[in-house]
Amino acid sequence: MLDIVENNPYRILGVYSTSSQKEIIGNQGKMKAFLRVGKSVTFPLDLPDILPAIKRTEETVKDATSKLTLPADQLRFAQFWFANVSKFDDIGCAKLINGDIEGAVEIWNKKDNASSLQNRIVCALIRKDYRNVICFAERLYSEYLDDFMRMILGENATISSENIAQNFLNVLCEGVGAKTFLQYITLDEWKQYVGSQCTQPLIDTISSAIKTAKASRGKGPVARYNAGKKLMNDAKGTLIQLRQFLSVNDLQYQMIADKLGLEILQCGIDYYNDSEDNDAALKAKPLQEYAQSIVQGKIAKDRCKENVDILNNIIANLPPMEVFNEDKAIREELRKYCKLPDKIDHAITLLNNTKPHLLKIKAKLGAGNSYYLKLSTNIVGNALHNVIEEVNDSQKGEDDDDLGFSNLKGDAAAISAFFRLTKVKSVLEEAWKATKIMDTFDMETNFKVTRYNPNRFTLKEMCDDLGISTYAQPLFVPRPQRPQRQPTPRPKPRRVDIPSPNHSDNDDSSRGCMIVIAVIIAMALLASIF
Repeated sequence: MLDIVENNPYRILGVYSTSSQKEIIGNQGKMKAFLRVGKSVTFPLDLPDILPAIKRTEETVKDATSKLTLPADQLRFAQFWFANVSKFDDIGCAKLINGDIEGAVEIWNKKDNASSLQNRIVCALIRKDYRNVICFAERLYSEYLDDFMRMILGENATISSENIAQNFLNVLCEGVGAKTFLQYITLDEWKQYVGSQCTQPLIDTISSAIKTAKASRGKGPVARYNAGKKLMNDAKGTLIQLRQFLSVNDLQYQMIADKLGLEILQCGIDYYNDSEDNDAALKAKPLQEYAQSIVQGKIAKDRCKENVDILNNIIANLPPMEVFNEDKAIREELRKYCKLPDKIDHAITLLNNTKPHLLKIKAKLGAGNSYYLKLSTNIVGNALHNVIEEVNDSQKGEDDDDLGFSNLKGDAAAISAFFRLTKVKSVLEEAWKATKIMDTFDMETNFKVTRYNPNRFTLKEMCDDLGISTYAQPLFVPRPQRPQRQPTPRPKPRRVDIPSPNHSDNDDSSRGCMIVIAVIIAMALLASIF
């Protein structure tokens, strides 16, 4: 029930909106006398069978009287109370006083005029029949507005009728809500007015919420996340209401929707970028997706889509929640590793530093977990890269020029080759050391078969060719005691005396050639690179 009907000043004074001043004064005197001695007073227009009871006091009566002092106020309250200026009105009001609201409406439906339409409007408001409220109001204010004003204020009324219908709609918007009756409006002017009256407060509400969210910028990730979440929750319902009055194609709607969506998006971006939370991406996702769902402009849509796609890709690669800390530690080791030169010693450091974390992940998720295998394979792949790079670089012979050996011949060339061979052997020893550590890592089958094993095999061949041991040190296992037996004497080695060579130029040349040939053969064995 509208308060302006239930507590209408005309009702409190017990009169019609068309009652004479004499009737009003008479009722005022009666109420004053009764209330002075503490007695209640009633009038036929209290309509107790239709409306809630009235509790009259000296204050309420005085207030009602003051509200009807000015002609503009008289007209405003008359729009929501009964009029009685004709025989039909008198009959209808009699039925109304007896509680027969349907009978009263039936009487007033027989003839259209200012009073009958006004009375039907009030009856429809009491019955919450908003379809007929709008139907009767459109006819009254379109066809009988001047008659209505003369009926209330007399023939000499000087008030403009320009805002009378708007005043009526304002009361409905405030007391009933435009959503309830807007669908029944047929007049374009009324639709536009109600729309503007309803949309501007909603737009102002959303704009204020956006301003509050922006104030959280620079206050840290938690503040930005909370601001974005609050903005989304507070504005969601308001935006839905706005969409009931404005089309999504309406420029006004698009502008406020884009502003709202982009601020929520930025809250999510700021939170994710600055947060140390393991689940930051998961928490930011609802903000980003909601922003994407409400923006309308192409630029805003493209920006939201780009950020949502990035976030979805991040989430797709997130580790299980229970191993976030281990994953974070491993990612940090990989980050530092990627900034270092492609050297085997860095690969060994990476393997040793990440292995404890991998073992914890393995214990929590299991050896067959796809995430665990992918991460372990990633570490091995990075380490293997450095092994391959340094082994390949060691065979290029670029250091010869730095050492000044590139133009040497004879024994000097042999010495140069010896240094190169020594360097290669040292690198291969380190490479095999790294390989033995990588062997202890679990790997995805495809990587192990197509990349790791072939490179391992090649490296082993190179090591074997240079006499580098590729067998792991066996664990000490005590053997059972056997009966002692006398060792079988072995023949003493025969001593061969090698005569001291008598050096000559030809002998020196031959010996240098043999050394060079030997080195060349050794280097040829290293021709198989990764």
